[in-house]
Amino acid sequence: MTCTAPADDALEQLPAHGGPLPCRCPYCPADAAPHWIRWGHYHRYAGDRADPSRKIAIDRWCCKVQGRTFSLLPDALLPYHSWRTAWILAWLRALYLQGLGLNTLARRVGVARGTLRHVAARFQRTVPQLRLPGQEGALPPAAFLQALVVRGPVAVAELFRQWKEREPKHCLLGFYRR
Repeated sequence: MTCTAPADDALEQLPAHGGPLPCRCPYCPADAAPHWIRWGHYHRYAGDRADPSRKIAIDRWCCKVQGRTFSLLPDALLPYHSWRTAWILAWLRALYLQGLGLNTLARRVGVARGTLRHVAARFQRTVPQLRLPGQEGALPPAAFLQALVVRGPVAVAELFRQWKEREPKHCLLGFYRR
């Protein structure tokens, strides 16, 4: 189960537990003072290869102004996907930058072809709407991934964290309605 494009160690080591504390409410203006309260938690899969059935608690927060709840996932996880961010980025790099075939990659990483096809299709639909800091206009998938590689894993993790703070349900693989 080795991939020709291994996940970056820095991204691989991101914790999949103990979600981040919010620094702003996604429903209110950015300059609003902290006004949210902890509103329980829910459980979701942690995306571990060693123990795929392991679940973690994700804190839920409530905006006292809007009366709506929101959650922030740990840096290693994406909304509505059970695979870790580092693995998905490694698969996308292998498909788009290294030109590895879908079937070959599926055999090497031990993931179903349908899963990889779904991830690639979601990424292709989403990438025209994603903007990197200082970027004007949309980049094609390969150029977007190359720009992420150039930035390095720590900068990528920080970029994803910023995206989550602004809109918790938007990510590399899709924009999900609240």
